[in-house]
Amino acid sequence: MKVAVAAVLIGWLIRSGALDFGALGVFFRKPWLLAFDLCVFALSVATATLRWRALLAIPGVRAPLARLAQLQLTAIFFNVVIPGNVGGDVVKALYVARDAAPEKRTTILLIVFVERLLGLAGLVAVASMVTLVRGQTLFADPLLRPIAGAVLLLGAGVIVGPAVFVLVMHRAGHHLERWIGGTTKIGKILAQLVAAMRLLASSPKNLAYAMLLSMAQHAFAIGLFTVLTRVVTDQDVAYSAVATVFPLGLLTLILPISPGGLGVGHVAFDRLFAAIGLRGGATVFNVYLLGQMVPSLLGAIPYLALRRKGELPANEPVEQPAALP
Repeated sequence: MKVAVAAVLIGWLIRSGALDFGALGVFFRKPWLLAFDLCVFALSVATATLRWRALLAIPGVRAPLARLAQLQLTAIFFNVVIPGNVGGDVVKALYVARDAAPEKRTTILLIVFVERLLGLAGLVAVASMVTLVRGQTLFADPLLRPIAGAVLLLGAGVIVGPAVFVLVMHRAGHHLERWIGGTTKIGKILAQLVAAMRLLASSPKNLAYAMLLSMAQHAFAIGLFTVLTRVVTDQDVAYSAVATVFPLGLLTLILPISPGGLGVGHVAFDRLFAAIGLRGGATVFNVYLLGQMVPSLLGAIPYLALRRKGELPANEPVEQPAALP
């Protein structure tokens, strides 16, 4: 059903003339653009690996950087070839959790969702900073004003949300853990989750460092999207204008409507570009998406290497994490 939805949306965009697959040839006509795309992909992998290492350090999990990079590439490969956006992150977490102490496994698995939240938060934070810096120009444009306001509202949530989380875990986390805990299986699982959240909240420096890495990753991505917009559509667009619509477009990819957001993201960027007086949003997003997805297939190399070493047992059960003290 997801594939059918993606096919219908993409087919509709092609028939309406909003999506031009021929624009993908820009990478062959302009080799410097392909090199820039690959550099952004490499920086994305590097920052994601460093972010993951910073989060794993909170429960005291240590692993070689090369090993984490190998698993990160494997996760990216799984995210591309398997429908859904979180499967690869769960896979890499399971491999680390399998070799960790039982009491750390709940926190390691919880880090999967924390890492995703930090990724989105970093995207919104970059867009909010750009909107604040260029606020006078953006709010003077009636087309950009509502979008800039939405970005700033999301940015406020990015600041308030983590602050409330850390404060609640510090002040009431212990009482919450005792209150929901019990002798039942569900009570023990909930107690483990609260204990894991308390542990994460105890290291705000690591969370802040991971947040900065996410912001750097998305700042480069917005730069690539801006350059692609200028080259593919031959429009003189500012970085700040792209930064206001880019996070809103990517947020639509979270919706589990189509594999990897195909079709949904195309329609979203087509409408967002039109809202700020630009054309070709679906085509630019298509070039950006495939430009980042194709290098992700290189993750098959570390994946096959792990299989040869026997590190990817097919149906080995994962031991249930023990309750944290």
